Amino acid sequence: MYGLAAGAGNRQVMKSMDRLKGKVAIIVGATSGIGEAMTNLFAQEGAKVVFTGRREELGKKIEADVRARGGEATFRRVDANSEAELEALADFTAEKYGKIDILCNNAGILISNEFTQIDLEKDFDATIATNLRSQFAMCKHTIPYMIRNGGGSIVNTASIGAFFAMPFQVSYAASKAGVKQMTRSLAIAYADKNIRVNCICPGLTHSGMEKSGDAFDNAVLPLVPVKRAAQPIEMAYGALYLASDEASYTTGHDLIMTGGLGLQ
Repeated sequence: MYGLAAGAGNRQVMKSMDRLKGKVAIIVGATSGIGEAMTNLFAQEGAKVVFTGRREELGKKIEADVRARGGEATFRRVDANSEAELEALADFTAEKYGKIDILCNNAGILISNEFTQIDLEKDFDATIATNLRSQFAMCKHTIPYMIRNGGGSIVNTASIGAFFAMPFQVSYAASKAGVKQMTRSLAIAYADKNIRVNCICPGLTHSGMEKSGDAFDNAVLPLVPVKRAAQPIEMAYGALYLASDEASYTTGHDLIMTGGLGLQ
């Protein structure tokens, strides 16, 4: 058995089944929460993973932990708001491994504020840049490599906020709705190139962005039918399915993982 990293917010550890054996994956925004769980899980399942974040010390620790357990992961310090750095990330990965099979876009921020108090630059622009523009740019620079490779799988991180109103997180909801529609548009645009494009839509997840006991957690948790928040590893397993060949007939899909939130 291949154990996942402590601190990745895992509820369970499952035996590796080599579901991504031979695949090369890029995971953007992966030094905590869902992205960190994706990195550990994808490496566990046999992928060669290049993952990013801005916290270099933490990234290097995750890399060392994965390698100590026999996986392959390489950390790259990347600012997700820099198109040049994202382009360099795609180039680095393709040069290192000769191909890119999987892209997971996971960089994100969440800023809560009453709508009339929103600072357009510090709140709206920053949220759109990190949550939507970074995913757009990374897809732009990765898809050409996937075309050369004969196909690939892109998994974007959207949110339940793409479907339901979030009155104190308007910028976040707008950015995630953009991710959802971008995902669907790319799925149609590149279906004939054997490139699948899907997104995961997490609900309340204790990933670092949303923490146990904070105001948002206290407001939303009573509305979740399963009566608990998700752990990052649960979202990572959803991304694993969409990234793997098991989802070979799935594209343009919004995988909603909310513990039943929104059903009532």
